[in-house]
Amino acid sequence: MENKRAWIYCRVAHPDAHALAAQQASLEAYAEVHGFKIVGTTAEQASGLDFSRRGLAEVSGAVAAGDIDLLLVANLSRLGRDVGKTDTYLRWLEDWFVEVVCADGTVPQMTTEILRELMKTSRVN
Repeated sequence: MENKRAWIYCRVAHPDAHALAAQQASLEAYAEVHGFKIVGTTAEQASGLDFSRRGLAEVSGAVAAGDIDLLLVANLSRLGRDVGKTDTYLRWLEDWFVEVVCADGTVPQMTTEILRELMKTSRVN
């Protein structure tokens, strides 16, 4: 996976600048260890149920422009909390050949694996 162009996406649901900064720092460290080239970072405070988020639109723009190879998130719940909408977004990313990498150790290879992880995370939180 080295030399892949990575976009870091961080999200917290409630105002917490410290948690957002910590999430971003952790993902930057993960990218460095794995040899990813960070080409963009989005950090936002927004509900995971709302997929019309400004930050997600920024990621989508970079994807559509062909600027990234992978999307790096702390875990799938940061991408979204609505399983159906998350599935739709993940399939869209797949159509653009953008890989999703979760820094929590899950590196899903297929959308069904990603959804399985999302549902596990949603039950815990």
